Amino acid sequence: MPTYLYKAKKGPSKTIDGELNADTHAAAVSTLDSMGLMPVWVREKTAEDIKTAKFSYRSVSARDITLFTKQLASLTKSGVPILRALMTISDQTESPALRQVIQNLEASIREGNMLSGAMQVHHELFPELYINMVRSGESAGVLDTVLSRLADAREKDEELKRKVQAAMAYPLLVIVVGIITVFVLLAFFLPKVIVLFKDFKDLPLPTRILVETSNFFSDNWYWLVLVVLLAAAILRRISVMQHGRVVIDGLKLKVPVLRGFLIKADIARFARTMALLVESGIAIDKAILYSMATLNNHVLREELAGFQRETVKQGVPLSAGLKRSKYFPALVANMTAVGEESGKLEEALNEIASFYEKEIEQQGRIITSLIEPILILVVGLIVGFIVSAMLLPIFKLGTSFR
Repeated sequence: MPTYLYKAKKGPSKTIDGELNADTHAAAVSTLDSMGLMPVWVREKTAEDIKTAKFSYRSVSARDITLFTKQLASLTKSGVPILRALMTISDQTESPALRQVIQNLEASIREGNMLSGAMQVHHELFPELYINMVRSGESAGVLDTVLSRLADAREKDEELKRKVQAAMAYPLLVIVVGIITVFVLLAFFLPKVIVLFKDFKDLPLPTRILVETSNFFSDNWYWLVLVVLLAAAILRRISVMQHGRVVIDGLKLKVPVLRGFLIKADIARFARTMALLVESGIAIDKAILYSMATLNNHVLREELAGFQRETVKQGVPLSAGLKRSKYFPALVANMTAVGEESGKLEEALNEIASFYEKEIEQQGRIITSLIEPILILVVGLIVGFIVSAMLLPIFKLGTSFR
């Protein structure tokens, strides 16, 4: 069935945009009339429209979707009908792209679709986990409760991401700035100073090392930049491929300090999502599949997929699979087992998530406080070596005149 885009008048002053499915152009116009809208224009959706829509999704942030979810939860909890709630949020939102999406949801619901069905059209913004949660809430008649849980879970996930980014941002910034500074010094500034030593016959060893290194950088800096850019492009390309992403994520897990930090972040994310799904009545095997999609590390994703195939689908508890894990600590398996035995798995998973979120916060502060002086010391040693190598010939020349 073709999809038609439209612009229509809603009342004397309000104009809305949206899309709907209809067999013909006339049927689309008739549907708009039945919705109480006065069509301004109606046309069939083209491939170019789809490309434009996908591009516009980029201007809708994860925070926008979280805020939308929270507002929708509050309005539905207060007894506001879903269409009225969507209209209210659409009027209040400041993002034109998000407003367009909300209007499309509203139009789809007016056609007789459920909210979860309307969201499937915008799967770039509403992941499968989100849609299935909404569908379960609609089936059980507790949509407001499910939306509230979703909003809380998304806020906690965003907070976790901010903690991880904050812990990693400063060290990366210092490393990048240090590398660029040393590169510029060796490739562009030192060659102009090194010419002062061309008449020296017996340069000290550090100075000779510095001269050779500087000459290499000065003569080949454009090749070095090209190699770095090419390596970055290849790495980016590999990271898009499934097998390549697994290899890269596996290498990350071999870095001593980074390993623990990344694993704890993904465990917290997994446990929080699993708790939300189990609490909403989603079957445990499907809950694992949906929770896997929230993990950043693909090695952990594959391991969870193995648990799902080898244990849960065969009637074996999840904790049995976690106990055989190479990456999930014994604490996770034991607390999960206790939750399964007591029938309070969601509470145990929430406890796991809270525990590791606190661990990440503490470890993030430790990493920042320790790495900062170490990186400054390393950069200082490099710069100190360069300065001392430049001054040694002058000191040697001064002693020769005595």
